[in-house]
Amino acid sequence: MIRNYIQKHKIFFAIISFAVIAHIGAFFTLKTLSVKFPNALHSSFPITGGGFDSLQYATLAQNIIDYGTFSLEPKIDGNPETFRTPGYPFFIATIEYFTGTIDAVPFFQIILLMLSAFLIYSIAISISPDYKNIGLIAVGLFVFDPSLFLSTQFLATECLYVTFLLASIYFLIKKTGSGRTNYTLAGIFYALSAYVRPSGLYMAIPIGLWIAWRLFNSANRKDILRFTGIFFLISFLLVYPWIARNGAKTGVYAFSSLDSYGSLNFNLPLYLSYKYEYERSIEEIRADIHRQIGGISDEEQMDLRNRPLIKDVVWNTLKPNLFSYGIFHIAKSVNFFFSPSLKHSIGSLKGFWEGQPQEPWRPEMSLANSLLDVRFGDVLLIFYQNILSIPESFFLLIMFVGGIYLYWNDIWRNHSVKLIFLMIFFLALLTSPLSNHRYRVPVLPFMYIAGLAGTSLAIKKIKNRSRAIENTN
Repeated sequence: MIRNYIQKHKIFFAIISFAVIAHIGAFFTLKTLSVKFPNALHSSFPITGGGFDSLQYATLAQNIIDYGTFSLEPKIDGNPETFRTPGYPFFIATIEYFTGTIDAVPFFQIILLMLSAFLIYSIAISISPDYKNIGLIAVGLFVFDPSLFLSTQFLATECLYVTFLLASIYFLIKKTGSGRTNYTLAGIFYALSAYVRPSGLYMAIPIGLWIAWRLFNSANRKDILRFTGIFFLISFLLVYPWIARNGAKTGVYAFSSLDSYGSLNFNLPLYLSYKYEYERSIEEIRADIHRQIGGISDEEQMDLRNRPLIKDVVWNTLKPNLFSYGIFHIAKSVNFFFSPSLKHSIGSLKGFWEGQPQEPWRPEMSLANSLLDVRFGDVLLIFYQNILSIPESFFLLIMFVGGIYLYWNDIWRNHSVKLIFLMIFFLALLTSPLSNHRYRVPVLPFMYIAGLAGTSLAIKKIKNRSRAIENTN
């Protein structure tokens, strides 16, 4: 049975085989660099330097192993962590406990990437049997996307989150099997995705809108309501224990403090900088906002106990400017669709041989500065960043236009297409104004499927119209 399946889908298995080789090769390359340059930013690979995300994930995982607690403090009675959710740290802890090394995590993330590839292929075929080739191309583009090469190598939530999210969507749109089973599994995987990334909890909104659309456009409303009830009940039963845990420990019943922390330190300062026409730096604005909340530390801002105070400050600041902020928020989401992943991925590689964070937009990474300082390695790097980003941005534009074309030509036929578009545009708005190539990874497969399907449909229509004109002549 397995042999027959592999034979039937040999192109798919060839793609993921090459991808496995490429990602494993990337691991050994980056590991070699981290050993060769012990003072470089990423010398602690697979823990990335220049940020606190992966460091905190590693610390939480180690404390789970050593003390059986979910806290950043290395002790049994440490302050409970309420900013991070336990999904990804538990994943790391499990691997580290059984293998004895954190270096094994990238290998398991490569396995997750292959599972995601299988789900992408299955979702494409579930939407339409005619999408088999589209599914193959989408898989190839996804597993070789520059962002995914970094996601599999570093301690980052992308691979685990994407796998759970894709599994949830797959069972929601699956047309075969028991509806009860499919929606139960969809609810389980949705809840698991939220435990990996707290923002995943908000994906209930596009799913809910999609279900509402189906109710208004289906004669089988009774089954849809029953299965929907199963999905949300399972999700609630799995998610609520963490909300209850946070409430018991902090007095604030919420899933995470991520929303308040992100709004305070990123969304609000970015908007105010725009509002002041960039006359004040983001750092100055952020310092002013911090004074409004009593100058509490970064760690205290992540504590769920301070979430009500922070949300009040953010809301009172934005309340007189809701329309202006709305325009700003929507406009900044453009980066979600067109930000080139190759440019930023290549830039991050410098952290393997240099000790400073290297981001493409920083002055020290400019071409002129590199020439003046005779840093020819930087010159070559920046050249590739910018030259190679042009075709990538053009391709992303084609995918965007193709996706829109598919939507308008398929609007009353395939309900799966509606869910895909709701997921894409909702995540773009959810992650704005910080939208970039990394934040679109969870819906990148959907962008590829929709873009390729729409482009293929447009080409077919053009060919048919040309033939019709030729036959008329």
